[in-house]
Amino acid sequence: MPKEKTSPVYEIFFSYQGEGLYTGQPQIFVRFAGCNLNCNYCDTVYSKVVSKRAKYLTVEEIINKIYFLYLKNKQIFETLNIKKPTVSITGGEPLIYVGFLEKLFHSLKNKGFDIYLETNGTLTKNLKKVIKFCDIVSMDFKFASECAKSFWKEHKEFLNIAKNKVFVKCVITKNTKLQEIIKSADIIKSISIKIPLILQPSIDKNVAEIQSLYNLYTQAKKIIPNVYLMIQMHKVYKMR
Repeated sequence: MPKEKTSPVYEIFFSYQGEGLYTGQPQIFVRFAGCNLNCNYCDTVYSKVVSKRAKYLTVEEIINKIYFLYLKNKQIFETLNIKKPTVSITGGEPLIYVGFLEKLFHSLKNKGFDIYLETNGTLTKNLKKVIKFCDIVSMDFKFASECAKSFWKEHKEFLNIAKNKVFVKCVITKNTKLQEIIKSADIIKSISIKIPLILQPSIDKNVAEIQSLYNLYTQAKKIIPNVYLMIQMHKVYKMR
């Protein structure tokens, strides 16, 4: 894949991580435009496609914007004793621009930033090219119940590549099947029982019943130890 000179980006901003194991951590976010999937529960629907709203930026332009936001919010990082601020690379699906990411990630590491990659866990060949740069991989498991098909083979291979850096999120709706959660836990167990699994109930639409959430949680917990039930805090507090 060619190392693109520019890539489509919707926004670069400072905020606090709203989901997963690092909820509450201040981060600088870079949201890429475009995705290889089309899930019903997507909370950034606009990012599925590359529209005229997207700006084609070079690595240097992105780095400059990131560094400006870091300096603007430096006191927050210092107050929390964060010596290496984290940049969240999100989308859409950022790994579709892996040639560009290789250059961006190299520059970010040289500037002293940690890299937090948010991904749908399907583009395994692309992950191999950038995993050495990543400090944290936040990976979604995608289910046929909401995303048209499942990606068990891809997810397992993806986890095997990222296993020492990864945690898994599963969005839970009223359509989520117990077997999907059991299969997810089984795949994680086959790679490493240390990998955390976060069950993330949707709060926008197709909300699951509390008894269903409890059942999914307890069944997963029987298979692997590190299972968590966590909502998306940025949605509750209406943050970016």
